[in-house]
This record gives sequence, structure tokens and C-alpha cells, in this order.
Amino acid sequence: MPRISRFALLALTLLAGCSTDSRVADELTTFNEAQQHGTAQLILLNILRARDRQPLAYSHFEVMRGGLSGSSSVGLGLPFGPGAGSVSTSSLAAALGASPGLSQDVKPQDDQDFYRGILTPVSAETWALYQDQNWAPDLLFHMFVEYIKLSRSDFDAIFESTGELCRAHADIADVSAGCADLARKSAGIAALPNCAPDAYLAGGKPVLKLLNDPGDRCRQLQYDALTAAMTILGFHIAQVTTKTDLGPPMPASAFREPRWPFSIKDSNVEVARSGADYRFRSVSKTFAVSLSNLPCADAANIAVAATSEIGAQIEASKDGVESATRSCQNARRFEIGITTRSPDGMLYYMGEVARAALPADPGREPQIVTLRGDHGEPEALMALERGEADDAAVRVTYRGETFSVPHRGEHITMQAFELLAQVFALYNRASTTPSTAAVTVVP
Repeated sequence: MPRISRFALLALTLLAGCSTDSRVADELTTFNEAQQHGTAQLILLNILRARDRQPLAYSHFEVMRGGLSGSSSVGLGLPFGPGAGSVSTSSLAAALGASPGLSQDVKPQDDQDFYRGILTPVSAETWALYQDQNWAPDLLFHMFVEYIKLSRSDFDAIFESTGELCRAHADIADVSAGCADLARKSAGIAALPNCAPDAYLAGGKPVLKLLNDPGDRCRQLQYDALTAAMTILGFHIAQVTTKTDLGPPMPASAFREPRWPFSIKDSNVEVARSGADYRFRSVSKTFAVSLSNLPCADAANIAVAATSEIGAQIEASKDGVESATRSCQNARRFEIGITTRSPDGMLYYMGEVARAALPADPGREPQIVTLRGDHGEPEALMALERGEADDAAVRVTYRGETFSVPHRGEHITMQAFELLAQVFALYNRASTTPSTAAVTVVP
């Protein structure tokens, strides 16, 4: 047998190493794709449960072993989904290209901290985070908000101001597209008989309640039209820092060591110097909501909270707000209360979207929830089909029937699924029970 030279042996070793690296990289890529697909399947399965108004089940894979080598293991964390039996070992092994000996550690998510987290309503801070990352305003209004309350006069003022802005700035492409979308929604409302916002009494006064209700065509259009108008008017959430003086000014001579107050600079109390005196101030940060395109931007008080009631609970804050011009000082202020959903509520909402698109009652006409797309044209919030779609982005079998989300078509289903997964990850732990007290934020 011919002897192999050292150089040949080295070359073979390097080639073997390259082959191993390539195989591992391919396995990791396949694993990542399977993880993404598995997460989408778990979301869709819970949406179908919510569609049938059944209890949801949350679980996640803590560790998945096998696949890359006989001794390696890879962790797979899924934010929520069904029980252990919903995804079989054999199907995951096939998806991953892994060995038949693949094993999983599945843990139900049913502890107190988890439910406290997912039952916590989305905060204005979270909304601002996604807003500033350029997520579509329509998508955030649909996913985050349960209902909006305001008076009839304020409701009319919103649309009057929007009409004036549309007429004055029709030359701006984004404004023109937004106004065209609002006009389509308004035409849809006008085509429905007796379609008007719901009204109820609060403190003896009539108040309108705009419900984000996919199962009711009139309610959904009324809600969509209001949020479209608010978007045109520049709905925006921004962090505001408020400083409040604590006690009287103190001369420097009152301190034995004048430098000590500055050691608390990282807390919520600061010490400010004014001449020879010092003053303690408490520092608080909130998220103020404004309609920045209004002629008098500070004329709108907007509360975003778990329970947002208009009236006494929404008060104008004088701290940190600059004085308006003379014409705005006498402007009538109006108030809007926005009540947000919890992550759990977001899943139930998507279940209602699915129920509207695929009604449980065969005689009921399907209703598709739409929002404004990138080019101003309507696109569906979620596309869902019975059976196995040829180009399915994700499919799942539920109660013996297959449901699929297609790749094709004008819809943003997978973006909505990604938003759900991220918000669940952000809110999957809380040490205290969520509070229902309103947290008021003002411009």
C-alpha cells in the first residue's frame, strides 16, 4: 500500500474539517428555520383555540438534544404554545434533519409569575418602543388597543381637524395616502345602514366607545376610521421628564460636605444649584401622547392605560409643557381614553380576527380585518385558509382539520405573529398582580 505524504494527510484533514464545519452550519440553519416554523405553529394553534373561544395552553421547549452530533445538545426556547403532545419528536427530527434519537424537555408555562406577566396590559412605553422602530401604526392600533373612549364633540373635532389637514396638505404623499385610506373607510361606514359608534353614560354624560371588534363590520370600520384620523393628525408617544421641587431652597452652608448631594444623581432625586442655594427635586419619567399635527397640539389629553376613562382621570399636566400661543390658550381641550390589551388579550383578539375570516357558523358572511399597507392599499391583518395551502408559510392540524397561512396574497400575518412572539417574550414574567388603575399620560 503506498504511503501517504504528510502534505496529503494535512490536506485530507483540512478537507474533513471544512466538511464538518459546513455540515454543522447547515444543521444550525435548518434548526433555526425549524424553530421559527415551530413558534409560528404554536401561535396559530392558540389562535385557533381562541377562535373557538376555548382556553389557551402555554408551554415551551427548554432543551432539545441531539441532531448535530452524538454528544451535542442545542437549546430551543419557544415563548408559548400548546402542550407537549402537540408537536411530535418524529416531525421535529424530520424538520431538523436530526437523528431519530432526538429528545426534548417540555415545560408548561402555568406558574404565577408567567400569568401575571401575560395578563399585564401593554404599556405606553412598549407602544413607544415599537412605534420608534417603525412598526406600522395600523398594526399597533389593531394589536394593542381594545377600545377608545371620547365624547361626541371630541369625536367630531377629530374628523373636522383631519378634514382640514387633508385639504391643506394634499400635496404631501403620505398625508394624501392616509386621507385616501380614511375616505375608503368612511365610504364603507356610509354604505352600512344605521352604522354609528356605541354610546353609553359616564357620570350622567353620553360618551362614545369605539370597540376594536373584528366580528362586527360597523364597529370595526368606526374604530379603523378614528385611528386612521388620529394617525393623520400625528399620533405619537414620547418620553417626558418631569421635575418637581421638594421643600424650600437650602443654602450650601446647611451641608457639612457640599459635595454629598451629587452622590444621588443616579436615583430619582436630584439636587440643583441656583446661585448659593440648592434645591432637591424628584425626577419622574412618563410617556406622553400627542396629536402633533393639530393646530394646537396640546389641546388633546390622551390617556393610554389598562383602564383609561375620560373625564376626571385625564387631567392636563402643567409641568414641562410650554405655554401655547394666544390663539391656543382659549382653545377647547378634548380628551381621549385608550385602553390597551394584555399579551393574552392580543391572542384572543387574533382569535376573533380568525373567527371573522372563517366563521364558525357556515351561514355567516366572512369579515376580513384590513389595514393600510405600505403603498396605501388595504391588506389583511391575517390570512387563514382551511386545508393545506400549496405555498403555506405555516400550517397546523387542529381538531382533525388542517389550517394554513399562505405566503401569497396581500396580508401581514407573519409580521403579526412576530409581534405576538416578541410581546410575549417581553411580558412573560411579573412578580406582582397587574393593576387596573389608570395611568394617565398627557402631552
